[in-house]
Amino acid sequence: MVARALFSLSLLVLAASGVAQAAEPACSSYTPAVIGGPVPGKSSSIVVLRWLGNANYEVDYQGHVFLFDAYFDRTARNHDIGFPVSAIKRADALLISHAHFDHISDVAPIAAQTHAPVIGAPLTIATAEKLGVPASQTMTARGGESFHFGDVTVETALGQHSTIQDGLIQALAGLYKVDSRPNTPEEEAHNKKVTARGTFDPKVITEGTLTYALRFKNGFSIVVIGSAGPITAGDRALVARLGRADIGIVAYQPHPVAEHQVADTWPLVQLLHPRLYLPAHHDAAFGTWLDLGLEPLFMKIRDDQPDTKFAAPLYRSPICVATQGPQRGKIVSLMY
Repeated sequence: MVARALFSLSLLVLAASGVAQAAEPACSSYTPAVIGGPVPGKSSSIVVLRWLGNANYEVDYQGHVFLFDAYFDRTARNHDIGFPVSAIKRADALLISHAHFDHISDVAPIAAQTHAPVIGAPLTIATAEKLGVPASQTMTARGGESFHFGDVTVETALGQHSTIQDGLIQALAGLYKVDSRPNTPEEEAHNKKVTARGTFDPKVITEGTLTYALRFKNGFSIVVIGSAGPITAGDRALVARLGRADIGIVAYQPHPVAEHQVADTWPLVQLLHPRLYLPAHHDAAFGTWLDLGLEPLFMKIRDDQPDTKFAAPLYRSPICVATQGPQRGKIVSLMY
């Protein structure tokens, strides 16, 4: 995993926010809410975000727990997230970007363990049901729909999945062959099992990928884009409805050359113009994608969009953000 310490202290508390780190237990816990960790209460104005590997993100706010994507029992030799999928017991909703295995493979056990509704595009829902999710536990979105969970609204837009040039996967696989040992037969068997829990249907690209937004009662918004393809009409319409995003979570492209990574991801960061940008999908998929350096994109944001701040998350580390007042959209506590 490539993630740099952006601050000189492992715990950053912005005194100007008036929010002490100790006042919110979730801000000092490495235990995600999905496995039983603390959640901000109804009176809290803090939202807590945790990156849980790949494009998995947890968002905790006023007693609610939202889980984006479902890929925890990963292919062999990836970085350890710190808990198994069997530990996931809590979520108000499970929002799936698209039905590639590295976004959906654990949807069935998580749905069974949390009883949370599964939201996704038609192809995503069809895949989830094949994996064992009851149809009664699913919510289909084609883009433009809204779903309500108490005072939190989930908004959707039809996005588009990224594409890569021919030969890239083979080239990266060659690097792994040069720089690491071969997989064992047991590892290969595990990989086949995990990759089968998804779809490779090409319709994922233009019909099966959703952009999500969480909108709180106070107007605060978090936009999550699990695959950074070209900007769509749906993305533009969502931004027009929401206005500037308070937090933008946009997947970093898998290209190993930073020039290409930034060129493909930057337009979405510009479109959202978030007060805070958080990356996703930037850690290695062993044997396929490499750990990606975030610094080139961060420098682009710093130089060209300086009113957007950013942070490099670590697995399970709480990122606590103010949702109102003069510190709205700013990190008030970040524990590495």
